[in-house]
Amino acid sequence: MKDYLPDAAGALAGLLVAFLISGLLMLSETPQLVLFALLPAVGGAVVERVCHRRPNNS
Repeated sequence: MKDYLPDAAGALAGLLVAFLISGLLMLSETPQLVLFALLPAVGGAVVERVCHRRPNNS
């Protein structure tokens, strides 16, 4: 379960960014749908990549 924590944190961060961008740009319909589909997935992938690239000192 601990292995999924970076994915979940990145997806949450991507979702928050999607809400922010959607609110600032006042997007609707298809652009908003694409934004909410892509940013959580990209956020999860980026955070997972960063966490696995960082050396473990423990």
